[in-house]
Amino acid sequence: MNKIQKTFTNPVNIVLMALAIGINIAVGQLVAILKLPIYLDSIGTVLVGALLGPIAGFVTGVLGTVIWALTLNPGALPYAIVAGIIGLLAGVFGRRGLFTSNSPAWIGAVVGAVFFVAVSVFVLTLYTFSGDIWAIADKNGAPISISSLFAANQIVFIAVAVVGAVLGFLLIKNGGYIGLAGIVTGIVAAAVSAPISAYTSGGLNGSGTDVLVAGFLAAGQSVLTSTLGQGMVSDPFDKLASFMMVWAIINLLPIRVRDRFDAE
Repeated sequence: MNKIQKTFTNPVNIVLMALAIGINIAVGQLVAILKLPIYLDSIGTVLVGALLGPIAGFVTGVLGTVIWALTLNPGALPYAIVAGIIGLLAGVFGRRGLFTSNSPAWIGAVVGAVFFVAVSVFVLTLYTFSGDIWAIADKNGAPISISSLFAANQIVFIAVAVVGAVLGFLLIKNGGYIGLAGIVTGIVAAAVSAPISAYTSGGLNGSGTDVLVAGFLAAGQSVLTSTLGQGMVSDPFDKLASFMMVWAIINLLPIRVRDRFDAE
């Protein structure tokens, strides 16, 4: 308890949390204005979790979302718990040392392959659903789904998986563990946020991801299944990118700077 109290009374930690909240709101608001089909509003939260621990990450996520909702984006408020969970998981992974641990290069290859396949799914889904989203069907008249996208683009996915694996082996190298952590966090975030989106806004909340939700709805899926499908397309890709950004930031920081932060 004393350690937790110390975390929240250290001026350096408070400045970091405030800066992280500012980053979340600025990037999140820009993405919302541009209606991009991604979020990138948890980079600051992940950074706090990684440096200060799970509780600080959770508090930063929740508090940042509440402030954002009260000032610029009221629709963000129901997702405060999702932001908190992202910060909590980042803190758990940080306490396990994943942001600074070196992974075998083959894990980087796996993460690279998964990342490229996720981007391909993301792009193909967005492309498919960006046309007449209320009349989506394949050439046989069957509703479009993620499985049908895979079946129709097997060669593409195999090719991008190979390219991603090679690039991951060469570039990600030691960051494979945190890449996997980002993917896991994205899956958890999607599972938690799906029912929130379904029951607070019918899945359509004015963000750039609405085109994906609308596409799944047009393909005959329920609201809950559509929001979950959108989350499973967007969130792992988004959180993998956010976690890798934070991993790069932390590993660029001198050890003496990292040691200035008191973690619970």
